[in-house]
Amino acid sequence: MIAIYARQSIERPDSVSIETQVDQCRSFAAGESRVYADAGYSGKNINRPEFERMIREIKDGKITAVISYRLDRVSRNIIDFANLLSMFEQYGVKYISATEQFDTSTPMGRAMIYIVMVFAQLERETIATRISDNYRFRAARGLFMGGNAPFGYDSRRVTEAGKKISVLEPNDQAGILKRIFDMCSSRESLVSICHELNQEGIKTAKGNLWSSGSVKRVLRNISPCRADETIYEYLVTCGYHVSNGLDEFDGQHGMCLFFKNKNRNQPAEISSQVAVIGLHKPLISSAQYIHVQNILNANTPVRGKRSDRTFLAGLVKCKECGHSFGVKYTAKGGREYAYYRCRGRESRGVCGNNIYIPADEIETLIVQRCRSHLAQIGSSEKKVSVRDPFPAASEVEQLNEQIQNLIDNIGKGNSVVNDLLTKKITSLQKQIDTISSSARTPEVSSEIDAKTVKWLAGQLDRFPELTIPQKTDVMRNIVKTIAIGRNGEIEIDYLF
Repeated sequence: MIAIYARQSIERPDSVSIETQVDQCRSFAAGESRVYADAGYSGKNINRPEFERMIREIKDGKITAVISYRLDRVSRNIIDFANLLSMFEQYGVKYISATEQFDTSTPMGRAMIYIVMVFAQLERETIATRISDNYRFRAARGLFMGGNAPFGYDSRRVTEAGKKISVLEPNDQAGILKRIFDMCSSRESLVSICHELNQEGIKTAKGNLWSSGSVKRVLRNISPCRADETIYEYLVTCGYHVSNGLDEFDGQHGMCLFFKNKNRNQPAEISSQVAVIGLHKPLISSAQYIHVQNILNANTPVRGKRSDRTFLAGLVKCKECGHSFGVKYTAKGGREYAYYRCRGRESRGVCGNNIYIPADEIETLIVQRCRSHLAQIGSSEKKVSVRDPFPAASEVEQLNEQIQNLIDNIGKGNSVVNDLLTKKITSLQKQIDTISSSARTPEVSSEIDAKTVKWLAGQLDRFPELTIPQKTDVMRNIVKTIAIGRNGEIEIDYLF
């Protein structure tokens, strides 16, 4: 069988579509062929789902030749391509480039391919450098670089020197933003602030209920802060990299903050953050912004992630409002106490479920009920269908990879392309949010037998000896959700 491989990292008018690539390759396919197409994936590496499937089928002996529109559709990395050619030769697979017409069966043909790949990699690295330089240049000018506008602002397209640029301008939420800063300046807690906003029907920029986390994000955002001498001295003292000189801090504009580090999954160090004067109007004085940051810093506890301290994280829900039941930690008499409580009430003020359950009490009860449930399953002596608790994990992973590929290409001089990339990223993120928040029932995917039930029961018998991650893994293989009512009733929905 002949494999036709097509790849398109970005869909734009001047690029060759996957359909066109496939049509061009079909004229070279003499016999049965199968199409492998990756949309939204870069050629800088070979971590692409359809490409990986093609490689597996090559190793299984199902493919005799690979045809692509051009060499760079397969890879733009010369080391990867050289390894691929060696692998093709090992499995007796011929490679054909539909437009460049190289013959890998001859030494001269292979040499020409390597030469072309050198220039393909050079082109990729040159484009990446130009994009990076252009992004830094645009960021240094204080332009809005896309994504969600900060609370209190909208993004607006304007023309400057004949080019379209994005700038921020205050919207109807500006007054709410000022009010949030005033409440925090008056030493109101984040919880009381979000309670008050939710009770008045005020929504976040995305139309959601407020939580202490969303309030904190608004207070931490430096965009509305007035760019004057006071904030300049504060930023320099804290260790931020400030692009503008002191004479440019005239108090007429707001601020922008960018990150130099490439790893977006890790918290950015202050030294890796770049502060720039924006083109937008400020809403908050520098003195008030600094005062609020000092309050937030003083109230931020130093402790590990909560999910590292309880094996029921993400499983316990409020039966009344549907929000999660989280763990609240308090200290008294030199000891720390933990209680489960409704976050809908505690953080958002939208639920009447005011019950507090000691953590050790509910955790012991859940383990006992799971042990009894497994005993009943084991005594039935029959296989039971079990549902996959994470049916969309692979789909979310693919969408995140597509977003990362698009982010890597943001910053080109063509504003139309930048807009298309930003809209596509926003669309993909909405898909991820929909998948993550959906409560659809997973399809039956496998069966649990007596051996598996026995193993899970054994893990529960030695539960105190397990680490928190191990306990979490065991619990997520038994329990789907745990619902707690306002009278303390506990209902467990098992996976099988």
